[in-house]
Amino acid sequence: MEYVHMTEHEARALNPDIAVLPIGSFEQHGPHLPTGTDNYQIEAMADRVARELGAFLLPVQPLTTCYEHHGKRGSVHFSADMFFKVLVGLVERLYHNGFRKVVILCGHGGIFILGPALRHLNYTYKDLMVISPESYGAGGNPNEVHAGDGETSMMLYLYPELVDMEKALDFVPEKPRPYLNYGSIFTHSPEGVWGKATLGTAEKGKEAIERSVAVLVSETRRLFAEMEGSDYSGNPVKKGDA
Repeated sequence: MEYVHMTEHEARALNPDIAVLPIGSFEQHGPHLPTGTDNYQIEAMADRVARELGAFLLPVQPLTTCYEHHGKRGSVHFSADMFFKVLVGLVERLYHNGFRKVVILCGHGGIFILGPALRHLNYTYKDLMVISPESYGAGGNPNEVHAGDGETSMMLYLYPELVDMEKALDFVPEKPRPYLNYGSIFTHSPEGVWGKATLGTAEKGKEAIERSVAVLVSETRRLFAEMEGSDYSGNPVKKGDA
């Protein structure tokens, strides 16, 4: 659903009722993956999800928040309060263009301001449903946090020419992931890798993306059905009737 290649008339003729907004990040991914890794991955998933849903697909928002990657060049982002305004503003523009269902697909785990933005939008606009379904990642392995097996595998499947497996390395810090709330990833991993990148394969990447897309589509449908049954007032009314 490459709407960026269509004219406005062509897009309007399709008349989708769901808009999909993928958001990624511009950040270091160790010595073997490109800084655009999150954007490449979520773009591929968002395209597949939008096709399944017959949705209006926006381009990836590449700059978000990645405080945990301060310390090396190649990690650029908004402040949290600024990105909150960017995210809310983008969804409001979709709302004023007639969309009442918006799916935000998050391709980076460090966008902590997303939750507050979702609550703000859903509370402010009674006839708007904004969701961010989850499934994206390395299969739930707590040791696979960043630039490890999961991300390396997906990039080997999507863009193998951008992956330098000769520089891939394995590093699993002794600290759990929540420690990223208290400091840079480089405090725990000098090269910015948190996982086992040398285990990555294109076959695993293909399977991970297909599995993630299936879950995202299913969760999107479930969440919208759930939201249609209530609103933030606690009243059991269909969201959209207000």
